[in-house]
Amino acid sequence: MGPQNLIKPAENGVRWGVVMTVKEPAALVLTNVLWHLHTGASAVFVFFDDPHDPAVNVVQAVPGCNVQVCDQMYWRKRRPNHGRPHMQMRRQTINANVAHNRCALDWLFHVDADEFIWQDGDFAGELEAHQNPEVELNIPVLERIFPKAGQANLFDGLFRVTSDLKEEAARDAFGLFTGFMKRGQYSHGAGKSGIRVGGGLRLGVHNATVPGREKWNRAPKQISRTARLLHFDGITPLHGILKILRHLRTPPNARNTIPQAHRQAQVDWMLERSETVTDGVAAHHMLFALTEDRQARLQRHGLLCKVPFDPASTIGAEAPDLSPSEFDADVVRRYPWLRNLIEA
Repeated sequence: MGPQNLIKPAENGVRWGVVMTVKEPAALVLTNVLWHLHTGASAVFVFFDDPHDPAVNVVQAVPGCNVQVCDQMYWRKRRPNHGRPHMQMRRQTINANVAHNRCALDWLFHVDADEFIWQDGDFAGELEAHQNPEVELNIPVLERIFPKAGQANLFDGLFRVTSDLKEEAARDAFGLFTGFMKRGQYSHGAGKSGIRVGGGLRLGVHNATVPGREKWNRAPKQISRTARLLHFDGITPLHGILKILRHLRTPPNARNTIPQAHRQAQVDWMLERSETVTDGVAAHHMLFALTEDRQARLQRHGLLCKVPFDPASTIGAEAPDLSPSEFDADVVRRYPWLRNLIEA
């Protein structure tokens, strides 16, 4: 990982940053890094799950970005007797806390490459006012819904608000896909959390934990009043399909423990309808596009949110190509077996 002098000056006296474990196209990782550095983060910690990831060369020169390649030497040092964990979430948790133990920050938040902290209030002020280091700060999630007519930009779309509707209301809001959702989201409704550095908590994938007598227990949390987590679950339809197909290539010993029931239902439904990539795109549209019916249902329950998220404008000249076509081309370069499916 890069030297710890890669820390930008604090805003309002609070130095906060994000940590992520990534295996995604370079444009997404770079946009995430630059977005957070341009919106107040003092540092971003990026752990590359694939030690040969070409995105390493793209982001490691960004001031404020600390890069760690997770090669065999890294995992041998972290886990001398076990090496690299099979479970992705375990790798993410270990990496997040490596960054926590190394960073010269006041706050650290654990996100994914497709998650962006959106500030709709005085975020730095909220962090400064949060006095109890044994209470995590949870950022609630908004999940992107694709435009009905397709995307011109990687981040086009509106957002679905996390909810805890009762069964009848949930069926009215989400229709046939209610069983594919948890707290009104296809991915997760837990949001992501940050902790005060050195405050005694340990970062998890979604929540922090506190040491108990015999094990680590879930830490108490406070919900942020000034920030939301924008989650782009599948940056393009092809990227979304890749996530489903990649599930089939997950080792059997890990496959059955990764998806929760609602996620497994999505995977099964998509696999039944994705004999070809064209079929998969059509199925993806049914799940993720903002049709008139879906818009009416969500608006009826106050669950549709518009956020003026435009990272290219915020980042400026440093922004990479954010066209869906170039992103998909990178996806295919990373996973050549996709080309055969596309051509078929």
